[in-house]
Amino acid sequence: MNKFSLPKKKTTRERLTQLGLSLALAFLLVLLTQNIFFEFTPLKRAELSTIDRRYGYRGPIAVPQESLNVVIVEISQESFQSLPHKYPWPRSYYGHVVRNLKRAGALAVGFDMFFDQPNTEHPDDDEEFKRAILETGIIVVGARIQPRSSSYTLSNENYGNIFFDVDSAVGFANILPDDDGLYRSYRPFVYDQSRNIFYPTLAFGCLNKVFGKPPFNVPTERKNDFVFNNIVIPKNEDVNIFVNYYGPDYTFRHFKFADVIDDHEFMTTEEIDIGAEINTFDDPDIGYLASGVFKNKIVLIGSTMPEEKDLFPVAFSKGKHIGDNLMYGVEIHANVIQNVLDNNFLNKESQWINLFLVALFCSGTFLTVIKFRSLKFRYQVVAEILGIGFIICEAGLYVFVSFYLFKYFNYVTILFDPLLAVAVGYVGAIVYSYLTERKQKTFIKGMFGQYLSPAVVNELVEHPDKLRLGGERRELTVLFSDIVQFTSISEKLSPEELVTMLNDYLSAMTDIIFVHKGTLDKYIGDAVMAFWGAPIPLENHAILAITTALEMQKALLQMREKSNELGTPFLDVRIGINSGEMLVGNFGGKNRFDYTVISDSVNLASRLEGANKQYRTKILIGEQTYYLVKDNVIAREIDKLLVVGKSKPVTVYEILGLKGEKKDSLQENFLEVYASALATYRKREWKSAIELFQQALALVLHDYPSKMYIERSQQYLITPPPDDWDGVFKLTTKN
Repeated sequence: MNKFSLPKKKTTRERLTQLGLSLALAFLLVLLTQNIFFEFTPLKRAELSTIDRRYGYRGPIAVPQESLNVVIVEISQESFQSLPHKYPWPRSYYGHVVRNLKRAGALAVGFDMFFDQPNTEHPDDDEEFKRAILETGIIVVGARIQPRSSSYTLSNENYGNIFFDVDSAVGFANILPDDDGLYRSYRPFVYDQSRNIFYPTLAFGCLNKVFGKPPFNVPTERKNDFVFNNIVIPKNEDVNIFVNYYGPDYTFRHFKFADVIDDHEFMTTEEIDIGAEINTFDDPDIGYLASGVFKNKIVLIGSTMPEEKDLFPVAFSKGKHIGDNLMYGVEIHANVIQNVLDNNFLNKESQWINLFLVALFCSGTFLTVIKFRSLKFRYQVVAEILGIGFIICEAGLYVFVSFYLFKYFNYVTILFDPLLAVAVGYVGAIVYSYLTERKQKTFIKGMFGQYLSPAVVNELVEHPDKLRLGGERRELTVLFSDIVQFTSISEKLSPEELVTMLNDYLSAMTDIIFVHKGTLDKYIGDAVMAFWGAPIPLENHAILAITTALEMQKALLQMREKSNELGTPFLDVRIGINSGEMLVGNFGGKNRFDYTVISDSVNLASRLEGANKQYRTKILIGEQTYYLVKDNVIAREIDKLLVVGKSKPVTVYEILGLKGEKKDSLQENFLEVYASALATYRKREWKSAIELFQQALALVLHDYPSKMYIERSQQYLITPPPDDWDGVFKLTTKN
């Protein structure tokens, strides 16, 4: 295939170009989605929101509430009303509750609250709580990172809790939101740079108590995970882990603070009012102590008071209304503890897998959509529907797989990046197709605008699949025409008149060629060369060429009328037509080339145009053309001709018209007599042939072929041809 042609099939270079473009598109998308150069918050927010949808698809984890290892003792409005002292309560209350929980078999008690100031009015309360911390050994006090005052020193740092250093069992309760303000992640530890110390967060502080670890023990950070007590905890990002929520708020059992403190030693306001003990905690029949609800549990104590503003929007929602995704901070800590105890973590897809999927989806969509758009359908909208259907199925399948993996395998795929890759791949394919189609259309118009009619060029532009280029062998029909005695005509005209006449003539002939779907090959002075069947394949290429030749002769009659009015010379044209296998394509040098045909069949058509002079005919065709059109044309055999440079003779025919036109009885009689005369001539019956050709001349007085055969027959009467005579006439000149 030469470099000037459109390819029949997609070349390796095209495939590599498309693959390279798709990968480049994927690379740019990776830069965008992975925040390599800049933070693109909308993309991150979109991705985070997909996790919330997956929680909604999964629903709560089917675990009996009683089997959960964490329970919550809530400081609520009801407890305020049930306790005799107003809030803030004496610290002795908390010591009392912790002692009760210790009696009930609790493994650890974590406080999601802060005791940041000493009780100056009742210092004994603080001492009582300190004793409870030391005696029970199960308390983890809450801490937080807070702004430091001007009086801050390392020695007086207590992280918002005056009981911080009682036994050093501490858990930082700070919870940080994701970029969109929702709480899906949890930090296992915090780092105090001033002290160069890592502190566990509240969940891991409580777990230290359960597993007998040192107070400041924190999970060991590795590249992709944390290790805590030989439990591998997958990372989310940075130093975060995913919180695998078991359900919405109140998934974990809640107990009122007032009910846990209410034992036989403590009188609630209700008991004081009725003058009798209820003892919710240690009633021997229905009390919490007897029921064992705290046995081997981790207890978190925190506020559920609205005014404490300890509510956080999380990824899990119990409904579709505003506020349905709110959860108390103490419950977030509870979920993390339960995740560790159950080894039930969300595993985030690695960045490498995400990069691979982005590249795969972007390039795969790009290449597939281009492939669909390259397919040819009766209605091109089918290709568009296939492309859109593909990306919908592709995206839908990936979403389904992502949700399925989340629900059944706790696997968090990065959802939005691949979906964006699908969209970008599709848009990229559309843009690429548009640009390549535009380039192709420009190429076709530039390539064939001079050869074909605008209508045919437009057809090629709309249906480039019909185009076949590049040195292809194909059966075609070629036409040569030439003005009779052009040299003598040109001598009678001024240069201006000659140019005007020639332009009018060539324009008229070219228009006729274009009307009949011909390809204008070239002008050779006053000669015209055209062919049919390429670049657009035509089944009826031969009859189209014949029709063109007849129309050209009719046009000359009209031009003669104009010449008569202007007094300019009449034009007469000889036409040669032949069909056969030809090599068609772009031929020429590196910077200049022509779309043309070459073969012996082309040369024969040129010889036939010149042979008209020998037989004084106007349109001669070769035997292959005659074979293709014989049922549609009025023609007669002229001769068996051996052209210059050839060893094999061809039978040539003269075209007189098309069948189906108005019948001419004289012409019919003439052709019948002529055919009989020619057959007699071939039988070497010279006298009979002369008589029949004379009858033909009587019907058409100036028929030169009849006169020619009379002369030949008369000569053969005198000097008979050899016994192997085959009736072939040898043409001694090219024109």
